[in-house]
Amino acid sequence: MRAVHRWVAAGCLVLLALLLAMSLAEIRPPAPVPASAPATGFSAERAMAHLKAISVRPRPIGSQAHADAREYVLRQLRSLGLDPTVQRATANRQADFGEVRNVYARIPGRASTGTVLLVAHYDSTSKGPGAADDGAGVAALLEAARAVLSGPRPRNDVALLLTDGEEAGSLGAQAFVSASLLDPRATAVLSFDAMGSGGPSTVVDAGRSSAWLLPSLSTVDKPSAWSFAGALRRIVPDDSDFAVFRKAGFAGLSFAFTEVAARNHTGADTVAAVDPGSVQDHGDKALALAKSVGERDFAEAARGNATYFTAFGVLLSYPNWVVVPLAIAAALLFCAVGWIAVRRRGARLRAIGLAAGTFILPIAVTNMLAHVASWLLNVLRPDYAHNVTYRSEFYEAGLLVLSALITVSWYRAARRRWTTEETVLGVWAWFAVLAVVFAFVLKGAAYVTTLPLLLGGVAALVALRWGGEDPFWPRLAFAAAALLAVPLMTPLVDFTWRGLSFAGPPLVAAIMVVALALPLLDILEPKRPKLIATAAVIAAVALFVAGVVVDRFDRDHPHQTSLLYVMEADIGKAFWISYDRHPSPWTSRYLTGTDDPELESLEQDANPGSQADYDGGAASLAAVPAPRATVLRVSREQDTTVLQLRVDAVGAQRVSVYADTTAHTVVDAAVQNVRLGKLTKGLLAREPWSWGFGFTAVPPEGLEVELRVRGTGPLPLRLVSHRYGLPNVAEFRPMPEDLVLSSRPGGETVVSRTQRVDLAAR
Repeated sequence: MRAVHRWVAAGCLVLLALLLAMSLAEIRPPAPVPASAPATGFSAERAMAHLKAISVRPRPIGSQAHADAREYVLRQLRSLGLDPTVQRATANRQADFGEVRNVYARIPGRASTGTVLLVAHYDSTSKGPGAADDGAGVAALLEAARAVLSGPRPRNDVALLLTDGEEAGSLGAQAFVSASLLDPRATAVLSFDAMGSGGPSTVVDAGRSSAWLLPSLSTVDKPSAWSFAGALRRIVPDDSDFAVFRKAGFAGLSFAFTEVAARNHTGADTVAAVDPGSVQDHGDKALALAKSVGERDFAEAARGNATYFTAFGVLLSYPNWVVVPLAIAAALLFCAVGWIAVRRRGARLRAIGLAAGTFILPIAVTNMLAHVASWLLNVLRPDYAHNVTYRSEFYEAGLLVLSALITVSWYRAARRRWTTEETVLGVWAWFAVLAVVFAFVLKGAAYVTTLPLLLGGVAALVALRWGGEDPFWPRLAFAAAALLAVPLMTPLVDFTWRGLSFAGPPLVAAIMVVALALPLLDILEPKRPKLIATAAVIAAVALFVAGVVVDRFDRDHPHQTSLLYVMEADIGKAFWISYDRHPSPWTSRYLTGTDDPELESLEQDANPGSQADYDGGAASLAAVPAPRATVLRVSREQDTTVLQLRVDAVGAQRVSVYADTTAHTVVDAAVQNVRLGKLTKGLLAREPWSWGFGFTAVPPEGLEVELRVRGTGPLPLRLVSHRYGLPNVAEFRPMPEDLVLSSRPGGETVVSRTQRVDLAAR
């Protein structure tokens, strides 16, 4: 009988492996569709033609390439028979301003009850072409719009919004929302962006009252949606366009692909690097949802939020009002299983508590090893920014093998002191606590711990109540929780977006999945466990070494660097700055070293609030004009001085204005007639320049600025201009072809000056 039990346990392990393989297969993008596809369908090949046209070079807001991309988009929309408009506005998000130009086009519906708004941003960073971020989104929406127009018109309006200034702080989205051009109650926002150059187009966030959109998402092949991702975005900073719509009360879904994040915001984000399958996935979802939501009656749409997840290609969901009852039920079921285990199996409460307490050990040890691996990768491969590598699969696999080994080692040590029931219930205690905590704090994340605990709890109750004295059935039942944990938690085991520096949370998810399956070891009773452990360690080390060997720079995976030129116009000094930990030969030539105290101040001008390590060197002076403030008018209003200025930054794309708040307080401000608001506290952790704002896409005529100031004596202002590109000074040499700008600050010319403005009325 024991042999039969072992075969059953082995079969369960094979089943879990198959579930894992199926889960991984479902989070791959589809194959791209050729241009010969029917006109009513989406073709990645047709979309890639748009991508090649707009992503030839970087198109940051305010640049000529940015204007060229906008004109291309307008021509394409007009060629489809649409009448696009350009919304020009001065946008403001906290202390970030910008002159934006959003492109908007509408496909009228047959009998519209609302609007399906397809959103992508057409600007990029100044570092690279932005082919994935977000050229892929723009290209996908242009092709999706063509496909919509090739078939029967939907009932509702389908609109395209190609926003401006997303990389400068989602300024375009803010301008659109502030203009109240669409009613949030009659609009569904579908946003398409990227945080890498490949992978599936995944739902990374959902708007308010968006549960009614999920049935439409179910019509898509491989919907790839997990509300856990959206829940995390409630607790971490989110500057995406979709976040602006969500906070304004719009329903909607946000899609993004995130693999190979090392290219994001770098010169390596090129058309050649973009996976056409990811563009296909973007477009398939945009088109399917435009058609499906386009037929819904917005007035009858049931409002509310939902928990959702994809398992084996099927989208499942339930309303959020069920989350708390389910979590409480799971916790009560855990207590019931524990009570029966104590009464019928002799389990000890103290042992369960100790098992739960010691379960922190594999989590802590694994996280420590992840930090060690991250540190080691920093030493071996210091060229990468934030330990986000081009090819991370081997590093990830090695850490996962180690985390599984450590978890198994903990379980074997625990089983020497405690029974299977006591040890497993110690693990389940974590699931029960997290289920309740998530239910009240992060509703969208509660399913990952609630549902496996419910399945395992029911199976364990049956086995403990009717399984007799044979330990086989309880052990098998306890492992049943892993059947749901594998498909639900596999998507969480993802390092690609943040690299090894953020390996801890994915490894915790892996540990919890492995821990649920460990009762099968008590049935299998593997021989020579030390030999297996040794083989696992060797495999983990081999995988890490293979990663270092394979993950080399080449033509398709170029070396990345950062280089800034900063100049203090007041004293005629200039410096080169780099944040590279291991500068390339091209970069090193500019980093001759200097202990000039001006360098620190200029580095803060270029990168406010930064605490990153950097190297520098003296630079030749460039013939670049410095920003200047001209006083237009000074007046008094009771105890406040009203100061009207024009800030000129000839040729610069961005200008920042800071005020010395040592003896003055800026109580209100307006830029281009847009109020900044009353600000009595400093905006920047930098003394004395703790108040300030930035403006991107500076108009040629300069900025009109109004400050309301309290205090006496001249007001010191710090003016900082940013220009895209590096100056052609004597020592500068063009960047070699095998080198690109990284996501660290770089590729800009920054010029600073200090000006004291007289507050005397005139």
